[in-house]
Amino acid sequence: MSAQRGFTLLELMIVVAIAAVLMALAGPGLRSFFLSGARGDAAAALYGAMVQARAEAISRNNTVTLCPRAAGTSASYPQCGSGSTASWANGWVTYRDSAPNTTGSKPTVAADILSIGEPIDGALKYLVDPASTSVVQFEPSGRLSASSRVNLRLCKTGDSSFDGRRVSIDPNGRIRLSRDTGCSV
Repeated sequence: MSAQRGFTLLELMIVVAIAAVLMALAGPGLRSFFLSGARGDAAAALYGAMVQARAEAISRNNTVTLCPRAAGTSASYPQCGSGSTASWANGWVTYRDSAPNTTGSKPTVAADILSIGEPIDGALKYLVDPASTSVVQFEPSGRLSASSRVNLRLCKTGDSSFDGRRVSIDPNGRIRLSRDTGCSV
């Protein structure tokens, strides 16, 4: 008679129980690990969009604007949000702004769009300083159209110990990416 090979039901149940305990212990750490990666990706994407917008403004000799993307618009291409529909967490739209001082839906034509930023993880949020900043605009000279520094801070909702990221643009157009400690939403 040959010996049978394989696992008994009891052995399989023990292995599954051990795996479940290990996953329960690793779960919170994995979420934090994935959020750290999402934070780095989101900050790098926004920084890259700012650098690209400034370079495009200089090379095209035209104003280039970044605006928070509107959530759930019916337009056939992404547009800027306003009021409650505007959130940097929804992503952003970078576009050539041929009429920067007019109001209305922007961009006015899809051909003006230079790039589109994707939404970020729901546990992360952007804070804008000054709070009245609704768009970031680069003039043809590469300078920021605002007269004061603009900061976009990437934070984790409800966790002040989370090291966020900050994208800062000074009035001369210099763009910096740095750590932001103690950032809380």
